[in-house]
Amino acid sequence: MEVDESCTLRGRESRARALWALVGASAYACMTIAAIMLTTDGRDIAAVWPSDAVILALLLSRPRSDWPALLLSGWLANLLANGVARGWAPGIVLYGAINMGQTLLAAQILLSAWDMPTVLGPRRSPATVPDHPDILTDGRTIVRFLLVAGLVVPALGGLAGMLASAGAFGAAAVPSFVRWYASNALGFVIFTPFFKGVFDGSFARSVESLSRPALIRGAALFALHAMVTLLVFDQSRFPLLFLPISTLLLLSFGLGRLATQVGVMLVAVIGTVATLHHAGPMVLIHIDLPSEALFFQVYLAVLLCTAMPVATIVASRAEARTLLAEREELLRLIMTHSPDAILGLDGEGVCRWADGPVRDYLGLEPDALVGVPLATIATRVGLALGHLHRDAYRADALSRTVEVHPLNCSDLTLEASLRMAPHGPGQAVGSVITLRNITVRKAREMAISRRIETDDLTGVFNRAGFRQRLNRAIAAQDDAPPRALTLALIDVDHFKVINDTYGHPVGDAALAEIARRLLAGTREEDVVARLSGDEFAILFQCNLDAAQTICERIMRVIATEPLHVVGNVVVLSSISCGLAQLRAGMSREALFDAADLALYDAKRSGRNAVRAVA
Repeated sequence: MEVDESCTLRGRESRARALWALVGASAYACMTIAAIMLTTDGRDIAAVWPSDAVILALLLSRPRSDWPALLLSGWLANLLANGVARGWAPGIVLYGAINMGQTLLAAQILLSAWDMPTVLGPRRSPATVPDHPDILTDGRTIVRFLLVAGLVVPALGGLAGMLASAGAFGAAAVPSFVRWYASNALGFVIFTPFFKGVFDGSFARSVESLSRPALIRGAALFALHAMVTLLVFDQSRFPLLFLPISTLLLLSFGLGRLATQVGVMLVAVIGTVATLHHAGPMVLIHIDLPSEALFFQVYLAVLLCTAMPVATIVASRAEARTLLAEREELLRLIMTHSPDAILGLDGEGVCRWADGPVRDYLGLEPDALVGVPLATIATRVGLALGHLHRDAYRADALSRTVEVHPLNCSDLTLEASLRMAPHGPGQAVGSVITLRNITVRKAREMAISRRIETDDLTGVFNRAGFRQRLNRAIAAQDDAPPRALTLALIDVDHFKVINDTYGHPVGDAALAEIARRLLAGTREEDVVARLSGDEFAILFQCNLDAAQTICERIMRVIATEPLHVVGNVVVLSSISCGLAQLRAGMSREALFDAADLALYDAKRSGRNAVRAVA
């Protein structure tokens, strides 16, 4: 089965190779006969030689495996056409060899340049080298094509053609070289892009991509260009050679690079026919016909070098606009389905665009934010958003992240990340703020944090959680005005007796009940913790007197009401409490030592007591 498919594929490739060789040979022979009969006396070199452009375009459009067949068909067509138009002579064999040799050399250089580091650009990776590269895609490829097809290869071919013409027909060396070089250079440069567009389907795809109005507009531009060109070269009174350049630029701006190639070829065909019939503006030079033809070749070269860069720039910008539109649409789709909201700000901090789930996160429509300064948006959303932008500029930081709780959606926690686009030292052309919903993540983190900082038995803070909040409260004393802080250390009186008498489960239940009463007797801003075993602590956000009053009330509740009742088992206990207030310059260790000293005093006085360090 695989063998049959391979044979079928090889047969299809062979038929395609033969078909393209036949197409190349037919086009080559016809154009060669026309060029010789219309532009020479049968012995001299043609004024314009478009035939080699046919084979070069095929070499650039077909795989290298087709090259031998294409070159052979071109050489045979050259022999046939020269024999018909000039008559059989030994020199035509050399003409064919020179023509195919320079065509092969041009193809090799142009294709090899795509995978070679040159002064015109870095080396391309193999993955980026196309099978049939476009020879006129940008300024770099235009320069390369003009150097190779318009200068180097025709010059080498001109030297060989000069020797062949001198040997076969006795032609003068310098005029033969100039004529060969000019005719081949113009043929390559003007006709190769056109034929390549025909052979690789670029023209067909370009026409298919145009809308009906665009096709009508294009046809009108071509009609205008053809009419102007005919009018210019149909008269010999006025030097109106600048007019085809104007209509050619209209084609460049209106239809792009491929249309410009056709327009240049149109001028070449019409102008060549007129000049060789001693008509058109060229006769105003008042010199012989070969000189007029040479001057026309220079005119075509100037025309091509003027129009093609413009057309390439226009095409590149059109492709860039198309690519930009595609990327904008892709970005819009990404933003529409993105879980993040994004605000784009200019250098002054004014919102220029907003996208994503802005309404879900901020409670405001995206359009309502455009043109509004971030400081104003922050008053509606949350001041942290404004501080984010301000602090980034003050700190000269390119990025910064804060958490935001929107005023209109208070149940959300957003992570606001700002990224600045630097323009220079201390300057930024703008910035982007990304808002990400981290509510679930934050809740999970808080749950984990609570488990780490919570005592499993009693549900109050453990030692680690209590110390963290104590450190935070002490650090906050630097703020003005500082708040009063009082530490209470609490021990359960004779707790070991409860464990020994009733067992650890009853002891655990007693500790849980004491923790519940401590929480019930304190305020929301106070911190209750179990430090170890039967030792508790309370951090009061008040002065020593107020804290002592609260502790005495809790002490009485614990002492008068049973901690645990199961059947006939009634567990009673009491607590001892030592208090110390944080003073200026007092460390955490000193505060604990003072409260511990007060607790020791309460135990020594008979327990079930509250003592404070003055």
